[in-house]
Amino acid sequence: MNTQHGDDTSHRLAWAKRAVHDLNAGHEAHGSLGEALDTTGDLRAENAHRRAEAVRAAAMGLPPGACALAAGISERMLTVWQDTDPHFNAAMAGAHALAHAHGLTDPTAPTSPFALRLLLRAVQGGTGILAAAQQLGIPRHRLQNLRARPQVAALVSAAQSIARKPAPRRSKPYAYRLVRTSPSDGPPTAPRKP
Repeated sequence: MNTQHGDDTSHRLAWAKRAVHDLNAGHEAHGSLGEALDTTGDLRAENAHRRAEAVRAAAMGLPPGACALAAGISERMLTVWQDTDPHFNAAMAGAHALAHAHGLTDPTAPTSPFALRLLLRAVQGGTGILAAAQQLGIPRHRLQNLRARPQVAALVSAAQSIARKPAPRRSKPYAYRLVRTSPSDGPPTAPRKP
């Protein structure tokens, strides 16, 4: 009987590692598609994508911290974007209203797969599970219920194991990326610190 349980657990962990890998591959595919379309390094296109991800998170009923996480920016940057871009601010307000109208902001609403994806991304990035849940607006008791599910526990373990792997050593202390601020600028000319 223990062998069966052990096989079940190892099968679940292997499944979870593949699932987390697939989530990462989807994220990396976005970069590859940008390369294919020659939009890599285009700051305007990158920011448009980030704004769309923030609006998507808002439409799923997630709080501002989760919207920022979905966009890959800080919550402070999200606030700056909302304060300086009235169209983006209106889109975020509309998305929150949509989520509210459909009951997605109800504290008793179940956690969505999108929220679980963001939780795994945060944990994989090195954020503690409790801090990640708080950023996503997931109460502690709901997090405990989620982690009681064997598949969710395996996904969290897989994300944590990736977070514990040491980062590859860089030969230089800083990494730079080249960006274009508009299509008419031509090729990037000056390095920009991330």
